[in-house]
Amino acid sequence: MTSFARAIVTPVAVSPSLSVSASPDQLPVLRSLVRTVAAHYALSLDALSDLVLAADEAATILIGHALPSSTLTCTFGDDTAAAQVILSAATTGQITTSTSSFGWRVLETLADEVVLEELPPTAPEEKWAVTITLTKVLQADS
Repeated sequence: MTSFARAIVTPVAVSPSLSVSASPDQLPVLRSLVRTVAAHYALSLDALSDLVLAADEAATILIGHALPSSTLTCTFGDDTAAAQVILSAATTGQITTSTSSFGWRVLETLADEVVLEELPPTAPEEKWAVTITLTKVLQADS
């Protein structure tokens, strides 16, 4: 008699990620990625649309401050209670003045949480590393 043992393989969760040129003409690609990935979360259609619009606005803010010929990276967090979109870019300096702008108020309205992280350069040849994290809480199972 032959016996077969099954290996137990735990899949590694891989967060989707995309890096594009920090340019306004890449916004449709970014919106498409966010819509496609976020559609797999337990979000209502309105919440899904809000998250896509928030990602577009956050990307627009980053693009406006990004270094020429730099990249904009979009990744998704691994929070099980919320959909998280994490956008980052190298910028010419701080963008904290944008947190009082109309666009920032739009972000705060569309997302349940908006976090701005700015890391200053540690060496003269480095640039600011700026990340905007958008969080949209998932619907409870009915």
